[in-house]
Amino acid sequence: MINRLKSDIFFRQYAVYFSGSMVVAFLNYAFHPILGRLLSPEDFGDIQALIALIAQLAIIFGVFSVIAVNVTANTENPHERDSIIFELQKITFWIIGIVFLFLLLSISELRSFFNFSTTYPLIGLALILPISAITTFRNALLQGSGRFKHLSVAGIISSLGRLVFAVVGILLGMGVLGATLGIVLANVAVLIYLFRQTRDSFHLNTKTNVRVLEKGSVVRELIYGILVFFTTSLVTIYYTSDVLIVKHYFNSVDAGLYSGISAIAKMLFFVIGPSSAVLLSSVRMKHSYIKNNSALKKSLFTSLLIGGLGLFTFYLFSDIIVKLMIGIKYTPFAHFLPKAGLVMFLTAIVNIFFFYFLALRRFFLIAVSLFGMFFMGFILLQDHANIDSILNNLILSLTIILITLTVAHAKDYFNHSSHT
Repeated sequence: MINRLKSDIFFRQYAVYFSGSMVVAFLNYAFHPILGRLLSPEDFGDIQALIALIAQLAIIFGVFSVIAVNVTANTENPHERDSIIFELQKITFWIIGIVFLFLLLSISELRSFFNFSTTYPLIGLALILPISAITTFRNALLQGSGRFKHLSVAGIISSLGRLVFAVVGILLGMGVLGATLGIVLANVAVLIYLFRQTRDSFHLNTKTNVRVLEKGSVVRELIYGILVFFTTSLVTIYYTSDVLIVKHYFNSVDAGLYSGISAIAKMLFFVIGPSSAVLLSSVRMKHSYIKNNSALKKSLFTSLLIGGLGLFTFYLFSDIIVKLMIGIKYTPFAHFLPKAGLVMFLTAIVNIFFFYFLALRRFFLIAVSLFGMFFMGFILLQDHANIDSILNNLILSLTIILITLTVAHAKDYFNHSSHT
């Protein structure tokens, strides 16, 4: 059995990326307790809200990233691949330019809405946008071509750089500004690394590549991008919205304390993350149903095992985990950890199903995503009196979405069985 696992491409790639992701996860969660101790709860809440907003705007990059991974995995001609991605990157820059201007023009309104103590996080957010627009496609090339070792190194540089630069900035007395600047500098470091790793295999600036474009190929990918946009929007909203909702409806101290709990809970989402990343590059339209379904089963097995153990630990030792990971001043909110963890666990499992159907370009996901976003918004508007209610509503919404996706997969299974 061990020899079979060693020879299995999915598990080999998963093992490499999982190992790297564990280092990234450690560095990411070292970031939270260290900054939680160096900053006041109010300032820490500002930084957590910045990270949540980065994730929300990363929906745009997520769309083009999934498209680029899918193109890389399914396009055998490297010139055609680079040509499509070259055109997609130009479109990305136009979109990011518009968002950048919107951020600058509405910075005062956003500061007031999210109760930021300063505008530095929002300025940092604007600076990160163009950098992320470039790194998105370089990361996608590594993922789509199965270069998970280099993809892991990029993640480690990002996490380690963010931690080191932010801590240095805070120790120099710059507070929120120092932490924000650290996050920006970490993105610059990743950009430099990715350019070095992809400069020989990724040529987006050669005019000759555009000549090999198949007529309508970019339009086809943009239509696919609509599907990716809705699905990645739903997943991102579910694993980031708790912090933003609490920060909007509650005072800055409570929002800061809860953001620490949410940061720990997100461990489950990011620990399960490697499964969905490997799954996206493993499931291909040219593969048989049996081969693709096998990849899904492996992804679900590893995710349920690892995520289930983590969730069980949260339920048993929430006070101890919060005290050790982020500090004693956050323990009054430790009882929220099991529910917040369940939200992240369910979101991660939904994400795995989404990536499976995304790789197969199944457009019914748009309807599922729209329902999930509107239903969540509706029930949260009806009941947001306390943090427990917010978490319960997120859990209910995710459960309904997960049941819907499971039924859709079961339908595919029965259709395949009837044809065979």
